[in-house]
Amino acid sequence: MAGEDATSDKNANWSDWLSGLRDSADPLGVWRLMERGSRALDSAQTPAEATRRLAAAIDEERARQQHGITQLDQWLKHWAQGLRSLAPLLPDSDTGDVPPLGPFPRRQALLQDLARQQMAYQAALEAHLESVTTLAEECTAAFREALASESGAPVESLPVMAPETLLERWTSVAEPRYEAWLAEPATQARIAALVNAWSELAATLRTLTDDGLEALGLPSARGMDDLAEELQRQRRRHRQDIAELRREMAELRARLDGDSSP
Repeated sequence: MAGEDATSDKNANWSDWLSGLRDSADPLGVWRLMERGSRALDSAQTPAEATRRLAAAIDEERARQQHGITQLDQWLKHWAQGLRSLAPLLPDSDTGDVPPLGPFPRRQALLQDLARQQMAYQAALEAHLESVTTLAEECTAAFREALASESGAPVESLPVMAPETLLERWTSVAEPRYEAWLAEPATQARIAALVNAWSELAATLRTLTDDGLEALGLPSARGMDDLAEELQRQRRRHRQDIAELRREMAELRARLDGDSSP
């Protein structure tokens, strides 16, 4: 017991010594304030909540140092008051839900859509790849079991087989499982979600790319599509004009033939 008490006292002395060293190395308490602020920001969900939590952390540090440096206490007090005044002006919602403002709202909206669509595509891809990996593992296990059951010996001790034989046996084992997996509603839903997420992401990427190319004065896919549509309109218009000219020429020819007849 005496040894344990001595060890406990020694650890307490070490803790006090380290705490004193830390305070002496940071006499203004800036490091401790940064730690409090970091913990407050980590637990916040919105900008307004983050500001309120940071102000509360500053007040806690002020309370700890209320018998310390007066100048720092006043500075922290004004800082906390300023943050509390700023909190009502900030959006109390997730930053991804903030409406696009500023000189380029359309581009900001596209960038927000890009971030959201990229996360959706990544989630859909991960779900699909996880399902495919599970299917591959199940097919491999069934293939090993089929080989072992046919030969009556462990797979590791089987003789070398021709590639055609292995392929035939693998197909007989994996193909029915693949067809059953593909027919599952969950699989079809995952594939549809992946295709839709990629389509939305590709459309946003194409729009941003076209905007960048057009800003540099370079041809874009959107410009080429517009040019192709304009050419189609011109061709239709020319066909209509040619048909109208042919009709007028036929009428004039009929008149001339009528005038020249006795």
